[in-house]
Amino acid sequence: MISTELSMIQMLDPRRHELALLQEAFLSKGGAIAVLPSPSFAPPPPRHEPPPRKVKPKVKAKPEASVWLDKMAQRDIEREERQAQREKERVDLIERIRNMAETMTYAQVISQTGMARRTLQRIAVENEFKFRPAISNRRPQRTTEADDIKRAERIRGFKEIGLSRYQAMSQLGVTFKTFNHLLDKFGIDYPKARKGPEPACFDKKKQG
Repeated sequence: MISTELSMIQMLDPRRHELALLQEAFLSKGGAIAVLPSPSFAPPPPRHEPPPRKVKPKVKAKPEASVWLDKMAQRDIEREERQAQREKERVDLIERIRNMAETMTYAQVISQTGMARRTLQRIAVENEFKFRPAISNRRPQRTTEADDIKRAERIRGFKEIGLSRYQAMSQLGVTFKTFNHLLDKFGIDYPKARKGPEPACFDKKKQG
């Protein structure tokens, strides 16, 4: 290995001698050899590393039983909230109907709310308040003694032809109270409605 390198150096000697002669001839003619500065090494600028990121702690997954219990608890909460909202709406409705009943009749409240009369009656009974009575435009007719006598005669005629009490009241155009008052006043024994025939009964033993 050493002998090979030595032989290569010896081969370059004539070339070196030639370069030395050329350099000497160049200097003799007034030439100058400039010595260039050696290359300088500048270290790279320091790198600004970003601050380390905060690593969030890992959250352990809840077991399935715990997740199921959480869902059930959330459902119970939502159910209670819906129930509380319905109760509030019911109380608000009752209070609204109560305030309307102070100045309105059933018919007026029905036209305002669209609620059924039976529903309004139930709300009024349960919460102990009343609606304004409807004002009737019909004035009670005043009857004289002569009018009562004529009505009594007609009642006797209805009795003879066999009309029922309901039919007689309809013909006279009077109420049940007025009809009974006329019967008591003139001593009319008007028969009440008769019961229908008893249902046929068959003895099962005889049929067998």
